[in-house]
Amino acid sequence: MYNAVRTMGIVVTNAVVRIKPNDAPLFSIRSFQANSGESILIKGASGKGKTTFLHLLAGLFLPDEGEVFVDNVKLSDMDEASRCIFRRTNIGIVFQKLNLIEHLTPIENIELSVRKGKSNQRAVECLEVVGLQGREHDKVSCMSLGEQQRVAIARALVGDFKIILADEPTSSLDEKNAIAVTKLLLQASQNKTLIVVSHDHRIEQFYSRVLDFEELISHDTN
Repeated sequence: MYNAVRTMGIVVTNAVVRIKPNDAPLFSIRSFQANSGESILIKGASGKGKTTFLHLLAGLFLPDEGEVFVDNVKLSDMDEASRCIFRRTNIGIVFQKLNLIEHLTPIENIELSVRKGKSNQRAVECLEVVGLQGREHDKVSCMSLGEQQRVAIARALVGDFKIILADEPTSSLDEKNAIAVTKLLLQASQNKTLIVVSHDHRIEQFYSRVLDFEELISHDTN
């Protein structure tokens, strides 16, 4: 059913993304790959398309041209419903807007991401991983921004995904919490493929590979 390429986390080839079908490209990427187990930071100023690129890797939409492969699967070989199932099975996402429901507890927020039939034990374990043991039943609205970010990371880990994508996970945090959350994200993503997009220069030193988004994209897109 699916076309396969070499074994690796993510491969992008000749991808072109447009806002509308006849518009000039927002960006074009000739080649990108993220190997299994890598931690990659893609840096760059806000408003350049980093978030859109991360959503492309997640299969939230397909490129107008080119291909995206995730764990050897060609995303364009699937319809939207199949991509959704594939994403929920293989990819954990930490969105810039945390999308937490503030009147719910961390456990309740995480359970919304757990497939039916699973107990909440996995959610408890993930909260322990991010250092929130004992806070499982507090209201999210009573937590600090750094603690809410930890809940979002725990939610991304609950499915034991092979790939973790994070959008500006430290942009709203002070330096101490930014470094703490970065180290936590890296620790929790060991043996997984981790890709983070950010304009936060404070965290560059912690990643195995740092790419400049401006250098990643191709400008000769006519």
